[in-house]
Amino acid sequence: MNSHRSCSQHGAATLLVTMVLLFSTSIVMLYLNRNILFEVKSSANQMRSTMALEMAEAGMEWATGMLNTAYDINNDCAFLTTTNISFRRKYVQTRWNSLTLPSTDVVPATTTYPGCKINGNIRTCSCPDVAPTGSATASPGSEALPGFTIAFSTTSDPEAVRIIVTGCTAQTGTCTPGTTGDSDATATVSSILKLRPLLRAAPASPITCGTSCSVGGSYNIINRDLATGGILINAGTGITQANGTSLTSIPGQPTANALVGNDASLSAISSADPTCSNSSMFNAYFGSTIAQYAASPLTKTIEGCGTGNTCGNLVDTAYNDGWRSFYFPNGFSRNNSSGNLGTTNDPVTLVSAAGFDVTGNIDIYGMIFSNSANVNDVGTGTADIHGALVTCGAYQNNGNGTMEYDADVLKGVRRSTGSLVRVPGSWTDRCVASTSTPPLISCT
Repeated sequence: MNSHRSCSQHGAATLLVTMVLLFSTSIVMLYLNRNILFEVKSSANQMRSTMALEMAEAGMEWATGMLNTAYDINNDCAFLTTTNISFRRKYVQTRWNSLTLPSTDVVPATTTYPGCKINGNIRTCSCPDVAPTGSATASPGSEALPGFTIAFSTTSDPEAVRIIVTGCTAQTGTCTPGTTGDSDATATVSSILKLRPLLRAAPASPITCGTSCSVGGSYNIINRDLATGGILINAGTGITQANGTSLTSIPGQPTANALVGNDASLSAISSADPTCSNSSMFNAYFGSTIAQYAASPLTKTIEGCGTGNTCGNLVDTAYNDGWRSFYFPNGFSRNNSSGNLGTTNDPVTLVSAAGFDVTGNIDIYGMIFSNSANVNDVGTGTADIHGALVTCGAYQNNGNGTMEYDADVLKGVRRSTGSLVRVPGSWTDRCVASTSTPPLISCT
């Protein structure tokens, strides 16, 4: 009897110990499960945060690429093949359409926000027209997808712009700066982009020759620009002037003083590179080699420009697509059947690795560089060039026309052909955009 009672008591103790261990294990498991749930939620939040940041970074790269693309765009940000307006001209240099005189100042549209939504490899974008009042925000669709919106802001540098990108996780609305909408997470990154012009140093005369300059016929050479001292021709060797040439400089400047021949600096450059194969003369004005210029994303390379009609059609088509900077590896030829090229507010840069030859009734606005140049050498029509012309070798003309130095055209060349590059150290993810119009940007 006592033995049976001892066994029963021993079983009760075992049950008690088992219950205690089970309860302890349950507590531990609940705690571990709580940690797992916390980690799952943290991972999900981290994923959303990372996606929003990646969207913002994608928007920064997209905006930088669009600002350095010459093609015109429509309201869906798609490239056009008809004249309209480029992304840069639409959002960053908005004074192009309003200024009588061109400026290199970057004047961004601060109340209009282009943007995109991304679905795998498919990108749906919206580039709304600049709002004259109020604000205009991208409308890339109502599908629940991650995306980004771009905002622009001025800086203390007149040739720079601040890009503010808001990235969002999937949402049906637009990823508007300063708001979260129906997205799970947002991120804002900012960076400053500065103009890096292809034309680093504008020439100081309408005609600059590495070797000799020969002007004749009923040709007018004009430079009324006080900053350049009214210099008309600058040559590395001699200047030959035939009867009929008209020279116009600043008031009080004797025309003989405006013809600067045997320039030691030009002569040294041309003598060191007599075949013009090393880009020495080109580098003096553009700060790069011709090959680097040709490789720029804003430069259109056109071959087969040996005849005026063929070359004219090729250049006009590219110009209507939005290109303003051109490279001609086999030379450039244009005649009056091709018509005019460029305007004061929208000039061109023409670089030829061979010759430059224009004939007939033509107006060209821009900066011209070639290894040699003939302007209306056959003497037909009136060929007028507004801006400046530089040749690595010799220059000659023998017909009617005008070569006029235009500082405003050269400012436009500097503005329209330069790349916008990211300023080192300007990137930050510590900026916050408000919901005001334009949004106030606070960076710490």
